[in-house]
Amino acid sequence: MDTPAQIIISSTEVKSGYVIFKLNVTLGQDYKEYQIYASEGDIPLKKTDWLENKLADFAKKQMTIWIEECGGKLPINLYRVLLSGGRISTDDINSFLSINKSSSDLVRTNITIYSALFEWAKAKAQKEGTSFSDLVTRGLSVLRESDKEAEAWFREQGAYFRKKLGNFGSLEVFHYLPGNYHQFEENLLRGSLQKAEIRRTGWPIGVFLNGGEQRPIPVEDGIKAEYSDTPNLRLDYWYAKNKGEFYFSRILESDNGHGGAEPNLVLFFDTLIWRIAESLEHSLAYYNNLDIDGKEKVRVQISLYGLTNRTLSAWNQMRAFSLHHYKCSSDKSSWEIEVSLDELGQTLDDLVYDATKKLLVMFDFFVPNKDVVMDVLNREYRKSSM
Repeated sequence: MDTPAQIIISSTEVKSGYVIFKLNVTLGQDYKEYQIYASEGDIPLKKTDWLENKLADFAKKQMTIWIEECGGKLPINLYRVLLSGGRISTDDINSFLSINKSSSDLVRTNITIYSALFEWAKAKAQKEGTSFSDLVTRGLSVLRESDKEAEAWFREQGAYFRKKLGNFGSLEVFHYLPGNYHQFEENLLRGSLQKAEIRRTGWPIGVFLNGGEQRPIPVEDGIKAEYSDTPNLRLDYWYAKNKGEFYFSRILESDNGHGGAEPNLVLFFDTLIWRIAESLEHSLAYYNNLDIDGKEKVRVQISLYGLTNRTLSAWNQMRAFSLHHYKCSSDKSSWEIEVSLDELGQTLDDLVYDATKKLLVMFDFFVPNKDVVMDVLNREYRKSSM
């Protein structure tokens, strides 16, 4: 049986609208000091019952829940904010401090704004380029990073990768859980990534090397890796954030010098199907390994860049001869979907075909035959192994 954490309440400070609990926590050989900021509405006691022992019991219970959410280990973040039934863990408590105002001319709504989160919400509104009231009505003052923030991070990763890649085409995959507010521990992320690798058709998406200079590295908000063989002709990059966001990008296989094609001239039809299938299978395996409920929604986006003036071709030359007259006049093509994890697993083949159609329509309205796509998927991709 695991040894329970020893939790000592060092102080309790009642503020206007919220309470600050300071806790000293020992778990095995580890010791840390934490602070929990709880709004009045999140303390299940009448104010007349706010006795020292009852508040201490409440704080200890919240600390125990926090530890359980972190897999039985001491949390990495040092602060937790409880507000309107939501729980936010952070190291940037200054963003949550009160502005010591009971009202503001910025707020012209009957929505109650807790002072402990006012500055944080205002800063997020400025960062997203939206109004403060819009931020509040979307509930982002009590939940996790917004969709806009996730997409901004996604664009930032894409810009970094494409700048480093240079004048080549790329495949880009981004997925996350819109309804997830939980932060995953690094060890769980690492294990989930390692077990999610699909070793079928070459270098796996999200491959996790255990040694060497290019092995994945821990960063403040997750884990990332960057792999390269020769300058520009082989480049893989992925980044897994500790709230479930995952970004991956790779040079197109028709541009990497190993497929018999000159860079920037063609897009391989068959290897695209492989990568679409692998991307979806990898995302499903990753979230299953993180123990995400099957009813949770996942949002997936797959994009191709650097397509202008390319024609369709294929790694398998038996397929290539019928494709060369389809040409692309657009630089980018994307496919996006939001489904439950259960639905993703149950309709995987249909989603692979749907994504293939959407990504290739920019090639002179090309629509692949579904039987051909399923043949590539089942006879080539699924029967391959490393």
